[in-house]
Amino acid sequence: MSGGLLLHLSGPWQSWGGEADFTVRTTHRFPTRSGLTGMIAAALGRPRDSDNTDLTQLRYTIRVDRPGQREADFHTVGGGYPPHLTPATADGKRRPEGKGTIISERWYLADAAFTLAVTGPTATLTLAAEGLARPVYAPYLGRRSCPPDTPILIRAHVPDPVGELDRMPLHRPTAPNKAPQPVTFIYDQAPEPGAHPDAEIRDEAGPNGTCAPRPLWQRTRLLPHAPDTPGGTAWIDALTAYRKEAST
Repeated sequence: MSGGLLLHLSGPWQSWGGEADFTVRTTHRFPTRSGLTGMIAAALGRPRDSDNTDLTQLRYTIRVDRPGQREADFHTVGGGYPPHLTPATADGKRRPEGKGTIISERWYLADAAFTLAVTGPTATLTLAAEGLARPVYAPYLGRRSCPPDTPILIRAHVPDPVGELDRMPLHRPTAPNKAPQPVTFIYDQAPEPGAHPDAEIRDEAGPNGTCAPRPLWQRTRLLPHAPDTPGGTAWIDALTAYRKEAST
């Protein structure tokens, strides 16, 4: 496959795990590389302990169509059950009386939307495109409780996927005066030669579930907006027209 892929991630909820303990599970404000690697691996039907070294070679440029709103969900597990039905401890025993309920706080992005340009080795791009087009396991946006509300794979064989981020319809409402609005782009490689990173994120998937830090760059530019309606069908129409035009 020459070029790269265009992906779109949107849904009622997304959650891209950040630094967390068992009690509080946070989310980053955009898809993480480790989360995207896991999503593609699941689409390919790979077990959780698979070696995904090939998928870690993919690079992502993220366009933030809608940043979404961070929301917390209060979770309880095992509440109200007798001791022999409460969650087991790490050594397989049951929790003592009065400690059978596990309480946690989990954070999500509500109503967020992202468009991604994916580049990397040709063989890996081809494999990823095949998996996302016909997933073995249903893809989800960071957590299994976060299904996408649109197909993830928008286009394959894109000659310049990063450049297409300027042309693919934005998944957000039009400004009241129909003027371009600022759009945030997140890069995992310097967008200009010698540019210093703007931040660091720990999401480089490593062995045994570990994550290493990596730099990232952020830029904001003005782009025209696709039309939208309360029902959201105008964006689908605009996306369909864009794909049809790109195929001719």
